Amino acid sequence: MYTFIQLLKKIREESGLTQEQLAKVLGVSTILISMIEGGQKGASKSFVLRLANKLDVKPNSITPFIMIDEEMEANKLNGIEKSLVQLGEKLQVYLIKKKSKNLKQYVH
Repeated sequence: MYTFIQLLKKIREESGLTQEQLAKVLGVSTILISMIEGGQKGASKSFVLRLANKLDVKPNSITPFIMIDEEMEANKLNGIEKSLVQLGEKLQVYLIKKKSKNLKQYVH
């Protein structure tokens, strides 16, 4: 499962946008996009809301991934947690492959 940082970068790359273009689409600075993707700053609630709005999804489609870290050990998960992770992975693929295309329409 991708961390939020990885998910944001994959969504941006799949949409074919640069950090500058994504920043304009979301109404934030390029520096903020760079800092979030670089792990130097966390995503605010406002940022997640803007991203969800432009992707045309509910914010809770994105928020489960804010707290995921790269150190998550699959072997320590119980059955229900593993099922949720698998569902989360499917949702991430959907966000990356399908919904990221919505962002391109906002670039002028």
